[in-house]
Amino acid sequence: MIRIKTVCAYRLITNKLSSSLYRWVIVSLFGIALLISFGANATSEQQHKISFVAPGIAYHPLAFSPHDKKTTPTKNDLIRDLRTLHNTGFKSLVTYAANGILGSIPKLARQEGFKGTLIMGIWDPSSSEEWRNAIAQAPYVDGYCLGNEGLGIRYSQQLLGKRMNQLRKATGLPVTTSEPIDSYLKGANRDWLLANSDWIFPLAHPFWANQPKPKEAVDWIIARYDYLAANTGATVILKEAGVPTSGADDYSEPSQVSFFTALESAHLPFFYFEAFDQPWKGDTQKYHEVEAYWGIYHSDGTPKEIVPWLRGQFANE
Repeated sequence: MIRIKTVCAYRLITNKLSSSLYRWVIVSLFGIALLISFGANATSEQQHKISFVAPGIAYHPLAFSPHDKKTTPTKNDLIRDLRTLHNTGFKSLVTYAANGILGSIPKLARQEGFKGTLIMGIWDPSSSEEWRNAIAQAPYVDGYCLGNEGLGIRYSQQLLGKRMNQLRKATGLPVTTSEPIDSYLKGANRDWLLANSDWIFPLAHPFWANQPKPKEAVDWIIARYDYLAANTGATVILKEAGVPTSGADDYSEPSQVSFFTALESAHLPFFYFEAFDQPWKGDTQKYHEVEAYWGIYHSDGTPKEIVPWLRGQFANE
């Protein structure tokens, strides 16, 4: 079922009164600036279109660490993961990297029944290996996400923009990148992101905004989604939306169910974050311990409390 939401200003004033003032403040601060920025910088490249088929899941392989070659999955490992996720009810998929065996995921996903939106990730825009694999997978994907949370850190605007244009020309498919959602509202990269993305593909995590209560967390997401969609006129799909189940106070498996229950009721296009817990994230100094526990499945592949709920939720879709 296609669930793209065309969001207009009407929605901004029809939400519950409890959150209307909060949203009005953000619109006042950012709305006009976003509209001017996107309108002034949009180019013909933004004519590339993307659509979203719900439900979707953000996928990093089970028990795989990018820092440990001993954990590199086999083809059978990927097939096992994809079958698990498809059997849960997911139709769409977003990946993060295209090196090695990860570069075969789109084709395998199609073979395992993923008939919805498939976005292939390229982690390193300068990697010739990822580039070759990504182009080879073009028949199986709907678009590309070049880079993730690396703008101004792992790569420059100039490099990323050049590679995004090259990928569009090489495949004829829409191309975007991903940064935290507030980066599309303010900051040094805002104008560049709005001008160079074929669709807006932000990461929306209320945990980092100190919003532990499910309703308030979802309101935080809705406010930002609505304003981006209404004030840019661009397609907005949330690349990541989720909460952890451990590693911090107020977060548990039941609270994860409550969060996604509230988020589903908002009818936004989003990818569930994420498929499996990733212990390696908690073992690296770069990450907080909590980052290891955002999966809907544990790191051993067993389901969390949300999985039966998801199967019931998706049964009629």
